[in-house]
Amino acid sequence: MSKVVVRATAVAGAAGALVAAVGLPWAWYGDRAVRLTEFPGWAWYVGAAVLLNVVTAWTLVGPGRRGWLPLVAGGLGVVTIVAAVVVTANYAEVFLGPVVPAVRPSLGPGGPVAVLAGLTSLFAVVGAGFSRSR
Repeated sequence: MSKVVVRATAVAGAAGALVAAVGLPWAWYGDRAVRLTEFPGWAWYVGAAVLLNVVTAWTLVGPGRRGWLPLVAGGLGVVTIVAAVVVTANYAEVFLGPVVPAVRPSLGPGGPVAVLAGLTSLFAVVGAGFSRSR
């Protein structure tokens, strides 16, 4: 994989995480869009995504071989994806609790985009490893 493709993939992963965290609704409640910050545990996803993208950037631009960085990025990628899935899975509990409303909440695009962004960042780290090994 060329360095240009790897860097473009890393930028796409970071942009996807940013758009998912700030721009997209994570759930819909009737007409109301529910943002990430309204979910319990949202800071876990944001912290993991920021660390993943920092380690991804460090892996790509860091001079020399650092064999432990891809492992750290892989672990952070798993944590980021799991955090996004857990936050997304709790979208109904944000509103419902013990009460059953007349309007049912539905899943928004924020969670799936967050998972895809995490996978894209991991793909960039793997691609950087392959481009260096050549």
